[in-house]
Amino acid sequence: MGLRVRLKAGIDISGFPRQARIVLQALKTYGMILADNGSSWYVSGAPSPHWSNDDLHTLGRITGADLEVVDTSSLPRRGLAPA
Repeated sequence: MGLRVRLKAGIDISGFPRQARIVLQALKTYGMILADNGSSWYVSGAPSPHWSNDDLHTLGRITGADLEVVDTSSLPRRGLAPA
């Protein structure tokens, strides 16, 4: 729980619909934090009429093998007691 991962830079996202590419590019640039709350590799978000569910469902083509763990050990630990 709380593992930081990002989409590998070499993953080709050009074949995805535009809205899915937006999410995938954000995953390459910023990554995400995994939470173990049930479903395997499930991306969730708030519903919005501005997003196409059909486009977003194509994100299911991304697998765990397409992600890499981000090493955060050198990042400052703000607000936490020293380890």
